[in-house]
Amino acid sequence: MNGLSPQQLTQVYAPLPSAAWLRPLRFAWFLLVLLIGSLLLMELPDYYRYLAGFYSAAFADIGLNAQRYALYLLLLDTAVILLHMLLAGLIVWRRPAEGMALLTAVALTANGAVIPFSVFSRSLAVDSVGLALIRLVIYLGLVTSVWMLYLFPDGRFVPRWTKITAVFWAFLILPPLFLPGSVLDFGRWPGALQLIVLILWCGIGAWAQLNRYEHVSGPVQRQQAKWAALGLLVATTAPFTYYFLLFVAPIFAVPDVPNLFQQRVGTSLFTALVNVRFAAITFVRLLALLFPFSFAIAILRYRLWDIDLLINRTLVYSTLTGLVIGLYMFVVGIFGVLLPVQNNLFLSVLATGLIAALFQPLRVRLQRRVNRFMYGEPQDPVTTLAQLGQRLEAAAVPQQTLNTLVATIPEALNVPYAALHLTELDINWQHGAVSEAVIRLPVHYQNEAVGMLLVAHRVSGERFTPAEEILLQNLTHQAGTAVHVLKLTTDLQQVNAQLRQAQQAERQRLRRDLHDGLGPALAGLTLKVEATRNYAERNPEAAAKLLREYKTQTADIIRDIRRIVNDLQPAALDQLGLLSALGEFVSRNSNGRTQLLFEAPQTLPPLPAAVEVVVYRIATEAITNCLRHADATQCTLSLVSAVELLLTIRDNGVGLSVDYQDGIGLSSMRQRVLELGGTLQIETAVGKGTNIFVAIPLQLPDG
Repeated sequence: MNGLSPQQLTQVYAPLPSAAWLRPLRFAWFLLVLLIGSLLLMELPDYYRYLAGFYSAAFADIGLNAQRYALYLLLLDTAVILLHMLLAGLIVWRRPAEGMALLTAVALTANGAVIPFSVFSRSLAVDSVGLALIRLVIYLGLVTSVWMLYLFPDGRFVPRWTKITAVFWAFLILPPLFLPGSVLDFGRWPGALQLIVLILWCGIGAWAQLNRYEHVSGPVQRQQAKWAALGLLVATTAPFTYYFLLFVAPIFAVPDVPNLFQQRVGTSLFTALVNVRFAAITFVRLLALLFPFSFAIAILRYRLWDIDLLINRTLVYSTLTGLVIGLYMFVVGIFGVLLPVQNNLFLSVLATGLIAALFQPLRVRLQRRVNRFMYGEPQDPVTTLAQLGQRLEAAAVPQQTLNTLVATIPEALNVPYAALHLTELDINWQHGAVSEAVIRLPVHYQNEAVGMLLVAHRVSGERFTPAEEILLQNLTHQAGTAVHVLKLTTDLQQVNAQLRQAQQAERQRLRRDLHDGLGPALAGLTLKVEATRNYAERNPEAAAKLLREYKTQTADIIRDIRRIVNDLQPAALDQLGLLSALGEFVSRNSNGRTQLLFEAPQTLPPLPAAVEVVVYRIATEAITNCLRHADATQCTLSLVSAVELLLTIRDNGVGLSVDYQDGIGLSSMRQRVLELGGTLQIETAVGKGTNIFVAIPLQLPDG
């Protein structure tokens, strides 16, 4: 996904008070880039000389190349600043008309220069104008970085009172930079008070982000907030990691301490510790780049990766890295000082072996702690099944049962996503955000696959515990039963609907026959009887004619009544029974063009009247259709009684086309067969005849 659509942008960003703000913001960002670039070019030579002099003094008489380390740090700081500018420029280029995007670009550009420019302001001989400009850049970086907590991603203060704390922070930062040493300089306050102030303001910002995430943000903004959280997490932990490493590494700023440390542990080990320190500096600076990268991705490509996994892994491995480095320094430093060991290789091997032994247990324990922190503690499987049973008892319909079952999985296992897909019914239930890292569990009922259960991992690549796997298997069994019940319910609902349609069609036919046929005929007879009475004395011949018409019409009415009665219950079945009635119908309709054959046993077991009617109707209608439309030379009717009553009608006629659809009569028969718990299938092909197969159980369903 390359960016956001216009509709999504409308949802993500709240516009600034006026479009007039956009031009000043773009211009301010451009001026900031020019300012930082100019200051960097002007101060880089002095910065290099400062670093070279600092490390030359620290490495005096040790033999390490101070110029090489100074040049390395110079290039590293320059690369960090330029990468911040590059990402900010990309945001401005892709989102030039979005106020929050432009504010983010300003924050990233200034934030990248805060650390090296702080060194410039403290250690370099800079004129008053240059110093003021350097401190302005530092001020913008510190203020906008904290403001991102209060404003991202929609540019609003939520809740509104956080605007007061954000503005107060902007004023609080002014004295240490522009009025150092004054009463208002909180840098002169006790260290504990400074720490409380920093935690308070950052904590309020973090709470504002959580409050926005839970109560205000939509799906898009929540995904962006996760990326922002990753950047802010790194921005918070990186300095602590850096100063921790400075604490455990050699202290270069104190005169003669590096030489004393080197004399105690040896040159090779001291050189290794120096390299570890510079590696730590590199790691922290590169780690800090996640801050601009995360905000750039949040604005431009917020769906690029699985952010939950990145946050999880960042927490685990950043903590693990700090513990490993600290453990290594502790073992080497403490044992090197306390034990009279002259072999530095022995200390290195000891520290490495201890780390190797503890690494995997530490990683597993940290991973569990982080998982509990992010996803909560999974429930006990027994508790889960008990709660699920109570919920299923309260479910009123099968659909609600399956929805409850799917909803239980994320709650019980603390996974982000669960879904159930029914193969035959093409129905889906899902809870949580769709994830690609899922396991697929087939759902069966009596060895028949009826669906698929999808469950996301808590963290990509992490396996479920054996107890959780057993729980999932139990849930699939319950899901299989529930799916079967749903399928039966759906089939029953369809059959009931079709039966109601057939019954309504039957009522309408009877109404037409009675209203349009018998009703007018009987009314006409009434009129003719009255006319006959009038003509009886005056015109006997006319009366005799009316009586003859009356007789003919009465015969027609009797035939209609017999037809209606026969449609309701064929008279042949009452008079002859099913076998004889079918045999009589075949004999009566056989002709020279189509040979009709009837194959059946001598006797049949006693059959319900409903079964006899359905079989007779299907057989007679199928034969009638064959004689009228199939152009067949032979049609065979067979009846077999086994576990089921099997009726087969085969002909060698023209067959049916592939787009054939059931007519009203055959559709009604299919519904009647389904009502009896049976099946009706038609096999046909153009030029190859038609086969109709009907199977009806001899033990009919109740009701």
